[in-house]
Amino acid sequence: MNYNFEIIELKKKDIDTKRLKRLVNHICSKEDVDSDLKLNIILADNERLQELNKKFKGLDRPTDVLSFYFDGDKVKVEPLLGEVYISIDKADQQCQKYNVSLQNEVERLMVHGILHLLGCKHQTEKDAKKMFSKTESYLSYHEMNGK
Repeated sequence: MNYNFEIIELKKKDIDTKRLKRLVNHICSKEDVDSDLKLNIILADNERLQELNKKFKGLDRPTDVLSFYFDGDKVKVEPLLGEVYISIDKADQQCQKYNVSLQNEVERLMVHGILHLLGCKHQTEKDAKKMFSKTESYLSYHEMNGK
C-alpha cells in the first residue's frame, strides 16, 4: 500500500528521497497507519529548526528533529498525521560524529520523528529502550531490503 506523504526539501543535500519514501511506507505499513492521513517530512536547516524549537518548545537552539502531531479530524484542509522536521545541518554534524553516512543519519532521525508522531516516547529508560529498539529494527530491515 502507498501512504500519503511528501518529502519537502527546504535544504538541498545529496539525500536519496526514494529511499526515504520506501522507509516511510514500510513504517506506516508495520504501524498500521491510516492511509488517508498525510505525513510531511521536511528537510530543513539549523535556522528553521531553531526557530521552531524556540516557538514551540521554548528552547532557543537548533535541534536535529522535531515532530508535530496533528489531529487528522480537526485539520480542515486534509487529514494530517503530522510533520517531521529534520535539520540537515545537524544530521551532517552527527553523521561525522557517529561515523555513518548522511543518508543513514537522516533516515535515523526520520524514523525517530515518525515514531514520536505514533505515540512513542523516551522519557523513561524503559520507553527509551523500546523506542531505540523499534528504530534499529526499522533501520536494519531497511538496510537489508531498502536498497
